[in-house]
Amino acid sequence: LKQPVVHTAVKSGECSGCHDPHVSSHPKLLSGDLREICAGCHGSVIPEKARSTHKVVADGECRKCHDPHASANAALLVQKSDDLCVSCHKPLGQAVSAAKFKHDAVRQGCTTCHDPHGSAESASLLKSAVPSLCLTCHKADSPAFVTRHQRYPVAKAACTTCHDPHGSSQPAMLLNNVHAPVTGGACIRCHQSPDAAAPFATKGAGYELCKGCHNEMVSATLAKKRLHWPVADKTGCVSCHNPHASNQGKL
Repeated sequence: LKQPVVHTAVKSGECSGCHDPHVSSHPKLLSGDLREICAGCHGSVIPEKARSTHKVVADGECRKCHDPHASANAALLVQKSDDLCVSCHKPLGQAVSAAKFKHDAVRQGCTTCHDPHGSAESASLLKSAVPSLCLTCHKADSPAFVTRHQRYPVAKAACTTCHDPHGSSQPAMLLNNVHAPVTGGACIRCHQSPDAAAPFATKGAGYELCKGCHNEMVSATLAKKRLHWPVADKTGCVSCHNPHASNQGKL
């Protein structure tokens, strides 16, 4: 009771809301399954038609994040919010710590973009889908935004095909390995002009487009007798490579 945050049931002395005072088949004399007990008061934390649900929530492991009695942290969390997230998502936490450029939203906390229980709007527990989530902060009609994107209408594009939403060692939080035309802002080398009827249409199909810069490698590959089908397919190189940026080597 001396903790800064005390569970309402504990504060009001209603221990029997969670515990059976006489006998129970559960440890700690719980009056039922932990998930059911918590859902009795907190059933709305997961949207009815969730597009994504946090695994610990789906598994009824509420106590992995929350202390059922009292805590020094808001929402009865067993650790501070972001520390708690990276205690499970360690590779992501390490990548964010090592990133030279960090997203302001990450500095504000994981729950700026993610709902820790479940999302009715998007995968990955995002509060809304990309790009609408990104556009809550980044105004696509601002002169600086338009200039940085070479006047291409990217407001409906998937921002994460080029940018890492958590942090990166590349300027503008581009994914760590960037295709040379993207680095140089030369989108027009592959795409139609931003004023064209279909500005994102490519100037060639499949590997024919890539041959413009990688002719020697593409020609030598296609001359082989046996080709991996994704290479021979009409989509060609982008079956395996991201043409903009990637966190993997060789895009």
